[in-house]
Amino acid sequence: MKRLIVLSLTALTLLSAGTLTAIADDDDERDHEIARKALSEGRIRPLTDIMDELKAQFPGQIVGVELEVKKTGAFVYEFKILTPQGKLKEVNVDAATAKILTIEDDD
Repeated sequence: MKRLIVLSLTALTLLSAGTLTAIADDDDERDHEIARKALSEGRIRPLTDIMDELKAQFPGQIVGVELEVKKTGAFVYEFKILTPQGKLKEVNVDAATAKILTIEDDD
């Protein structure tokens, strides 16, 4: 079963300073350590790097981020982006390569 690590917009500020902060349910500490370890081992790219690339491709505001750990062990960032037209898009990005996996309208 995939595990979710939910990052709030407040945490994004901390991430830009190099701190990975997770806000989730009862497994906060474990999820936090999984993400921190993956980052320190180079298995995922820093969220700030991927956000910079995403902002260049998608105008609008990032309003939500989740880091999912798939059954395969792959990490996927799920971004919610509010476009200038007021539409919500969901963009899934491979956390290791920054490759965009899917783009969906989330209306």
